[in-house]
Amino acid sequence: MSKITKIQWCDTTVNPIAGCRGCELFPSAGDVLDAINDGAAALGTKIDSRNIFKALIDECFSRIPNSATGFKQALNTTNIWHLREKFVEWVTDNHGEAAANAAGVAIRKAITCYAAILHLNKAQSIVNPTRMPNKGYAPIFESVSRFAGRAAVTAKLPDLLGQANPETPWKNRLPRMIFVSDMGDAFSSVGDFGFLKADLLPAMTSDAGSRHLWLWLTKRPEHMAKFAAEIGGFPHNVCAMTTLTGPDERSLKRLADLKMVEASIRGLSIEPLWDRIPPAKLNLTGIDWVIAGGESGSGELTRPFALEWALELRDHCREQGVAFFVKQLGRNPTRGDLPIKLKDKHGGDWEEWEKSLRVREFPRAFHAYRRNKMKHSDDPRPVKKSKKS
Repeated sequence: MSKITKIQWCDTTVNPIAGCRGCELFPSAGDVLDAINDGAAALGTKIDSRNIFKALIDECFSRIPNSATGFKQALNTTNIWHLREKFVEWVTDNHGEAAANAAGVAIRKAITCYAAILHLNKAQSIVNPTRMPNKGYAPIFESVSRFAGRAAVTAKLPDLLGQANPETPWKNRLPRMIFVSDMGDAFSSVGDFGFLKADLLPAMTSDAGSRHLWLWLTKRPEHMAKFAAEIGGFPHNVCAMTTLTGPDERSLKRLADLKMVEASIRGLSIEPLWDRIPPAKLNLTGIDWVIAGGESGSGELTRPFALEWALELRDHCREQGVAFFVKQLGRNPTRGDLPIKLKDKHGGDWEEWEKSLRVREFPRAFHAYRRNKMKHSDDPRPVKKSKKS
C-alpha cells in the first residue's frame, strides 16, 4: 500500500495481489528470446538464446544454498533479466560486440513494465540469492502473491472529499481515489476470485471503504467481467478499467471485454501509448474515462509519443462526452516527428506542456459521488447500467 503516490490520477495505491502472469509490457520468456534471436539475426548472427540462458540458470542454481526458498530454476522472464549481463558477455566473447549490443537492446526494449522492473530490482534474484525481497513484493513478478488485509487498512485512510491541494488542483474536492493493482494484476488467475471476494470486496463496500473511489485496473478484463458477474456487479464506487497500448487486436479486444464488465463506471488507461489509435477503431460507447500518456522507458530506447496522438484522443473524447486525462508525455515526446526536450524525465510536469494538452478530467460520476441525494450515494450495493454496450 502507498498512502501517497506520484501517479497523477489517483491519491493512493493498494495491491491485495502483487505480481502478474505477463502482458506486452512484461512478455513471456519465449517472446523475449525470440526478440533476442531476431535482433542478432538482423546482423547475420545466429544465436541459440534459449540454451545459453538455460546453461546460465543452471550454473546460478548450482551455487544457491539448499536452504534458500522461493527461487525458480526456470527459463522465465525474471531470470532472463537478471542474467542479461552475463548473457551479453557470452555473446560478446562468441559473436562480437555488435551482436551483443543487439541482444542487450532486445531485452531492454521487451521488458518495460514499471511494476515488473520494481520487482526485478527489489525482489528475489538468482544472481544475488542472499538479497531479501522488499516487504510486500511478490518473490518474483511471475509468482502472483496474495497479501491479505491491505485493502482493509487502505479503506480506513482519511476521507479527502472536499479537500484541496495546490500541488494537484485537478483532484481538488474529489473523494480519495485508490488505484487497485499498480504492482501487478489481481485478475491474473480466476483462482484468486475467492480471495478477492473475501478480502478486497468487503473493504470496498465497508462504511470506511464506501467513502472512497476504487479504480481497479487489469489487462485481463475478460476475467474481470466474470468476477463482476459472480458478485452481481461491481459496487458503485468501483471504476472498472483496462489498458490499451495501441490499435492492435489484443488491445481492442480488451476494450470489448471491458464493456462486458457489469460496472457503473468504466475507464481506459491508454498508457503507455505505443502507436496512434484511429478514432474509428476506438468506440467509446459505455466508457466514462480515458487516460493517455507516453512511455517512461529507458533512455534512448524509449518509444516516441506523438503529441498529435494525444490531441486526437482529446478531441475524440470530447465528441463522445468522455472525460480525458493526460497523465504524462513520457521520456520521448515528439511534435511533427521532432523530439521535445523536457526537464521532467517522465514528462509528468504539465507546466512544461503546451496548454492544449493540460487536460486532466475525471468522470462526472467521480464528481457526483457522495455529493448528490440519489439513493446509491449511501448504498454500497451495485448500481447497474440500464444497458450493456
